[in-house]
Amino acid sequence: MPRQTFRSTFTRVLCAVVWAIIAAVAIGLLVTPAATEAPAAVIVGALGAAALVTAVLWSPSVSVDDEGVEVDNIAVRYRVPWAALIHVDTRYALQLHTPGRRIGVTAAPAPGATGSLRAARAHRRSDDASAPQTRPGELANTDSGRAAEMVRARWHALRDAGRIEAGVAESTRVVTTVRLGNLLLLVAGAAGVVAAVALV
Repeated sequence: MPRQTFRSTFTRVLCAVVWAIIAAVAIGLLVTPAATEAPAAVIVGALGAAALVTAVLWSPSVSVDDEGVEVDNIAVRYRVPWAALIHVDTRYALQLHTPGRRIGVTAAPAPGATGSLRAARAHRRSDDASAPQTRPGELANTDSGRAAEMVRARWHALRDAGRIEAGVAESTRVVTTVRLGNLLLLVAGAAGVVAAVALV
């Protein structure tokens, strides 16, 4: 089966809006007479701010393939083989449980109080309204619910096909690596913003 990747709809929209605001402000400043004295500051600041937004809002994701789940949080990447996974939860965000460890997924937050109310109302209006009471983070119209369904669907399909070895979760290693590229993007973005302030 092909690799699937999930990013939060909310953060993708927010990221696009912030990018648009940064571009509009930068263009507005560059066409004003005052900005002609320090155009480099405007450009460097805009690029720095865009880099920060990309690293924090756009880069987190969760992906599944036939080997396991890959979680890209802002600073760290987790590679969770299916044999190591024992539970999927959505209390505060999508969380992957392995023996002795709980991995939170930044890309799939559970809804807050307002989002929970909206999601519950939409759920009651849907075809699933007769289903038992469901935790807000599990609802299919939330980021955590959609991501959890993606993970569970692949996990269960592979398990039912006999492709996941049972009873080896304790001895199956979860690989953790630093997302150096994303951290460098954060540093470069912060440096660009600081440099822009210094140049003004």
